[in-house]
Amino acid sequence: MNYYKTLCLVIVTVLFLFCSAVVAQPPAAKKAAPVVAGTAVISNGIIVHAKGLTVQQAYLVFEDDTKLPAGNKIKINQTIILKMILSKGFKEIGGKVFPGGKQKIALSTGETILDSDDLFTAFDKTGVSPEAAKYIALKAQITGIKDKKNYVLVSFRVWDKKSSANEITGLYKLYIQ
Repeated sequence: MNYYKTLCLVIVTVLFLFCSAVVAQPPAAKKAAPVVAGTAVISNGIIVHAKGLTVQQAYLVFEDDTKLPAGNKIKINQTIILKMILSKGFKEIGGKVFPGGKQKIALSTGETILDSDDLFTAFDKTGVSPEAAKYIALKAQITGIKDKKNYVLVSFRVWDKKSSANEITGLYKLYIQ
């Protein structure tokens, strides 16, 4: 088995963050304009491209909800969470929405260390409430890396399984201390 794939165990999970004043609050910072259509670079160098969905906010935090420093420097085993708050969401069918989501994590050398399947398959039959789907978080944790000079590139895609007109893609870099 490839050395990086055994050493660079990456844990990726997806969460729907339900509507809550505490959860929905972004870290204290200057608010960027929503990404309605097109591409924008937001805090922490997150590049977001929205089509059909409106990303009101996107930012990176640690597990304790503190904002990731501007340099995106992390330690091994720290969990990083990309939080996205949508103001215009998925196509509603019978009071439910059906999002899809995936992440790919690669080293700066181009070697892929994780390419997830659809992370939202648990909701394929039941869907989720439109309100819950406005709060999305994607987690990543790097548990080991051979050469800390390599940065880690995390790319993501969130899409609407009921409308090909709705999709968010993007990426950000993490640097290991």
